[in-house]
Order: sequence, then structure tokens, then C-alpha cells
Amino acid sequence: MKKNITTILLAGLLVLIASMGMLYIAIFFFPNLMEEYYNAVFRASSFETDWLFYAHPFVLSAALKWFWERYKDLFTGSAWLRALEVAIVYGVVAMLPVLWLTFSAIDISFFMISTWLVYGIIQAFIAGMVFAKRST
Repeated sequence: MKKNITTILLAGLLVLIASMGMLYIAIFFFPNLMEEYYNAVFRASSFETDWLFYAHPFVLSAALKWFWERYKDLFTGSAWLRALEVAIVYGVVAMLPVLWLTFSAIDISFFMISTWLVYGIIQAFIAGMVFAKRST
């Protein structure tokens, strides 16, 4: 149990660091995309809800750890390949349907939705690498 909690916290921390890095990379390389976040459909930054951004990697890591433990025997190959497979499954099964609904219901660009999909797959890959490396 202690190893699972440590693994979840480590994965969450690495995903958080990567998420922050991807945020700044997106601001630098896609300034027009960042302007889209000033749309009225998004909340203004507030201290009441900002913590959710920082907690998300840990919630995601806990959910993906459960998934990993349940289905890890289905993922074969190197740690890199197993992490990539987990990330693709997460992207297709969990993210794609939700992002489809989000795109159909909210006035945001397809490019924004696409970046969210890539962002989520990268997050899942990082968590998957931690799980693959720690389970061997």
C-alpha cells in the first residue's frame, strides 16, 4: 500500500511539473490559442478554484494507477511501449468522448480541443512511465 501511495504521489508530481511546463510552452508557441482562454465560457482565475489545476495530476495519477493495476498484464514490451499504450488507451477511451461533447457544446476551437487531447495523452504517458518503471 505504501508503495502504491508513493508511486501515485511521484507520478502526480511529475505530471504536475510537466503540465506547468506544457502550459508555458503553449503560451510561448501558441499565443493566439491562449487568447481563446479569455472567452466568457472559461472562469476567470480565482484562488477558490485554481487549486483544482494543481490537484488534477494527483487525481489523474490515482485513477491511472487503478487502471494500471487492473490491466497491466495486457501491456507488453518495454516500459516506454507500455506507457505509450496506456496513454493512447486513456486518450481514446476517456478523453476523446468527453472532448467530443465539450467541442459540440462550448464555443471553442478544434485546435484547442486537439491540444487538450495531446496534453492528456502526454500526462498519461508520464504517469504510465512511472508505473511501468516501478512495477518491474
